[in-house]
Amino acid sequence: MPFDARNLAPLEAAGGFTIWLYTTTDTRAAVLAPGYFASAADRLLPGHLILLQSADSLSFLPVRSNGTVGNGLVLDASAPPVRITVGAALTMLFGLSAITVQTRSVALDPVPAGLYIGRSFTVSARVTGLVATLRFSILNAARAVVAGPIQVSALSGSASVVFTAPQAGSGYRVQVQDVDDPLVVQTSSTFVVTEPYVLLTEAGGTLTMQSGGALLV
Repeated sequence: MPFDARNLAPLEAAGGFTIWLYTTTDTRAAVLAPGYFASAADRLLPGHLILLQSADSLSFLPVRSNGTVGNGLVLDASAPPVRITVGAALTMLFGLSAITVQTRSVALDPVPAGLYIGRSFTVSARVTGLVATLRFSILNAARAVVAGPIQVSALSGSASVVFTAPQAGSGYRVQVQDVDDPLVVQTSSTFVVTEPYVLLTEAGGTLTMQSGGALLV
């Protein structure tokens, strides 16, 4: 049968010298025929050795130019199976530099109660770690931003902003976020915005709700 590249494997290589193992059911004479190793000439270089396990012998063959081989040395005419034990030791070195853990957190103060349309109110948050700037927003029930975002610097461990209450509705939330690390975020509990309260008074037999834009108490 012709040369089978699948049966040619390197056993040892160093400094440009390689010992190959080739196993075949062909006879030694067939392997020594001119051109047998022609298709592997780019791998079998002059000076290499082939340990040949053929059908009738175990031999060492020297490689010449263009993939041709010499008669070599017959090691055993009975061609016993070649037994090869391969061992390897893998050493891996790791170097880890010192790691500094930095804690970053934000915590919202409670949102004022009794919010009505147009009322101004203050939202505050406390920070820990290297939090320099906070971003405040008001979200509606669908988590869309309806006020803000407003960015403020965190000084002495806290920051605050003033919002104007949005339209009447429920499900509003205040969200605060670390500008430098958006994963550091907190959202408040839901709150409600209502219509402003109007008080009724009686003046000269007439009910009056307000006077000059001011509520009458």
